[in-house]
Amino acid sequence: MTEKTPVRIAFVDDDEHLLSSHRRNFARLRPQWGAVYFNDPITARDAIAADPSIGAAVLDIHMPGMSGLELAAELRTVRHDLLIVILTGYADLQSALLAVNELGVFRFYPKPTNLQTILEGLKTEIEARQGQAEDTLPTDFLDLFELGVIAVDADLSILHMNAQAAELMRGSSLVHSGSQGRLIIEPVPEGLESFLNPPAKMAPRKHQSYAIERDGEKLSVLIRRVPKKTDGKSTFMVILVDPAQQKPPAIDDLMDLFGLTRSEAKLTQKLAEGLALDQAAELVGISHSSARTYLKTIFSKTGVNRQPQLMKTVLSSIPSLR
Repeated sequence: MTEKTPVRIAFVDDDEHLLSSHRRNFARLRPQWGAVYFNDPITARDAIAADPSIGAAVLDIHMPGMSGLELAAELRTVRHDLLIVILTGYADLQSALLAVNELGVFRFYPKPTNLQTILEGLKTEIEARQGQAEDTLPTDFLDLFELGVIAVDADLSILHMNAQAAELMRGSSLVHSGSQGRLIIEPVPEGLESFLNPPAKMAPRKHQSYAIERDGEKLSVLIRRVPKKTDGKSTFMVILVDPAQQKPPAIDDLMDLFGLTRSEAKLTQKLAEGLALDQAAELVGISHSSARTYLKTIFSKTGVNRQPQLMKTVLSSIPSLR
């Protein structure tokens, strides 16, 4: 996709109304570009794979016959240069990281997102690729999340970061990018190295949270392990949260991040709001004895052993993701 090659975008969505909207607005927003439109992902797959002039594809994640992620995976095997954008009706962190880390998806956007926003993002990336050195960091990703998200490897080398993370790092003395693109956390949290690279006989933990503080500045850091299927190595999702801007956790967020059942997540949410166990149990609609049983499982899944620790972990780790 050079300056001499016209930019062509493929839009793939089973929503005919959305495709019609794109057709109406695309020529006005990018008159120098071209576009093709598909309401069937299988037809789109064959056409995009066979047409190297299509430099980018905007895919709906939910389509009959083949999901956007499945389509992205098939396209990536034949079109390594293709810019892929995924549109989703909800912010699924695990799917987003899978798409970014394994499928090379450029960005996730929520539905609906203004077409101009999507095209501006593609324009910026196209221009960056035209003059981008090989050793520069990848562009922003997962900008839809209302918190800083950074993907790193086991050496804390930054693979991707979103706009919120970049903004937070600019204003914080606790986290920054080192000279070789590594994430620097100061002071270094105790146990961070053993979490990232556990001893051979130790089962790796799925997630770990840290409270970083220095000279009155505070930052909560949640790190979640994301195993890579291709080579067995792990990458990590680092979530940066300013405790001063905490929001009540959503039930779906608690389920996604800590692997809680819906009942466990409901109970955890009420406990995070400061309620006593018996009060939380009553509001959730379970007995006090059931709540105590749930609490033991919640402690195990979140890696804590006391209710105050649970509140701190939950409130420092999860603002509103959705």
